[in-house]
Amino acid sequence: TTTTSGVGNILRAFRVPTTSAAGTKYYDITFAFTQDAAGKPVLAPSYPKVVLSPTLLVGQFKAGKYKDGDGNVYTVGGPGAAAGGRTSWSILLTKRCASCGGTGLSGSWTTGPIAGHPIQPTLKAQGITSTGFSWGSARANSIGHVWAASDLSWCESDAVGFAQGGNVLSLNGYCDHTSVQTGVLALNLCTTADPCP
Repeated sequence: TTTTSGVGNILRAFRVPTTSAAGTKYYDITFAFTQDAAGKPVLAPSYPKVVLSPTLLVGQFKAGKYKDGDGNVYTVGGPGAAAGGRTSWSILLTKRCASCGGTGLSGSWTTGPIAGHPIQPTLKAQGITSTGFSWGSARANSIGHVWAASDLSWCESDAVGFAQGGNVLSLNGYCDHTSVQTGVLALNLCTTADPCP
């Protein structure tokens, strides 16, 4: 999936596909803009700059529908392309269990090393150095029902470590502004043999 980002007069497109008889290659393209005499945007000299996209750091993550022990269903989306060959992923609670009231959860994470990671400042502030997770954030609430994701209820501004082992996705909360893990939410991928409720 091609993604774009822009800051100031710079626009970047990541993983732009080009196809030939030899197959598909992906490129990262950077555009810089200036103005002409009439004030209209024009490409700056020496732009665009085109480089071969790095190999994506997908890890073991799997997109699809997941369920928790309470019967809530979550949708995991990805991979999206991010800078430096990283991939970005998202999660959203899309179906609540019958007795789960106003529960909700949303989050996102990015693969790759801590150095240069989008939430590197948060990880540094919390003293987190673990390379065993892909890092991101998640926000959960559990109104009127105690359920598994309540361990992440206070994690909105803190780091959450995401990991995939087989068909199990775990969200590991570090929700006390420190490097101490405070909770985990384990989700099972819904399959033909083990369908979503």
